[in-house]
Amino acid sequence: MQPDIDKMRNEFFKKSISVGHHNTKYSWKAIMLMIMSCIRGLESFEEGARSPSAQTLRDRLRLDGEWLTHFHTNMFTLAQALVRIYSRWKWYISIDETHSPFFGKRKKLNKELMSQGLGKLVYGYRAKTPGATGSFCFLVVSLCCWKIRIPIAIKMVAVGEPYEPWLKPVLKKLLKLVPKAIILADRGFGKATWYYLMMENLDAPYVVRIPLRKKKNKKKVQRGLSSFQYWMTDQKTKEKALLTVFVAKDKKKKKYYLASNLQGKSGKWLLATYMNRWDLENIFKDSDRVLLPTSSRQPQMRLFCMVASFFLFALWQVSRMFNKGRWSLRSFVKYIITAICNLLQMCISPIGEIISSPP
Repeated sequence: MQPDIDKMRNEFFKKSISVGHHNTKYSWKAIMLMIMSCIRGLESFEEGARSPSAQTLRDRLRLDGEWLTHFHTNMFTLAQALVRIYSRWKWYISIDETHSPFFGKRKKLNKELMSQGLGKLVYGYRAKTPGATGSFCFLVVSLCCWKIRIPIAIKMVAVGEPYEPWLKPVLKKLLKLVPKAIILADRGFGKATWYYLMMENLDAPYVVRIPLRKKKNKKKVQRGLSSFQYWMTDQKTKEKALLTVFVAKDKKKKKYYLASNLQGKSGKWLLATYMNRWDLENIFKDSDRVLLPTSSRQPQMRLFCMVASFFLFALWQVSRMFNKGRWSLRSFVKYIITAICNLLQMCISPIGEIISSPP
């Protein structure tokens, strides 16, 4: 059955926009129209909004609303439908972090956020962004096959916050949907003992890239071993995980060290499997084409902008599946804007004002 992506989209914005005392002149659909216009122009509220103003948009956003739950629910609904449609394809679950650059006094903001009970949310990592003093970090899980890429779940994480309590239930739910899916992750997870213990507890197949640091392991590689085992020990908890490590080379002779619990597979096969992790990297890249830019100090605003980008990207893919029009992601946003304008009998002027359509 074809998912109703228009309803999903409208409900997301309806749950994001208040109808309270701030400004009752504009309906939630008019506010959604202006937000979509900013997304189309890759402009912040300050750059792209005139009437309604940037302040009106900020006031009308319900950043503590149900939009995040709505996003997660609908992404899983899409996943259920797509797994049925592409049941013969191999599915992969990928985990990674993405960062949104912060410009300002990082320590001061962290102090304010901690006083509010939100934790230290601004990392020192600058994501190679000129002028950035830090960044907000988002943990993202995707479900991908050769045909489609779905950003399933996202969480903003504080400095030092453990990933497992949030990540484990998400993976458990996905593995019930696609029991044969292989979980892929990069070196940040490959150096974490808790990650392997979680995989063991979930009985989940995985391929993860690892950093090779210990001298004895480097010597094994120098001796030409294509695979070997060693015990990884968490320095804090003293928990141990037995890893099977494979050495593989790509076409450019670059070496990769991969840990996996898959039996009877060669390093070459595991490397080819691991490369599917780039589907999640491409989700980050493609979603930037429908990004709502913000330099907000408010964490929930950062999260909202990231989620809106992922949501539109996912709906665009589904729309291409079920509709004859093969529009681009940017054209898809333009189509949404046109549909809302027709519904409201309004249009957006070149300077960013919502005005009544000419007779």
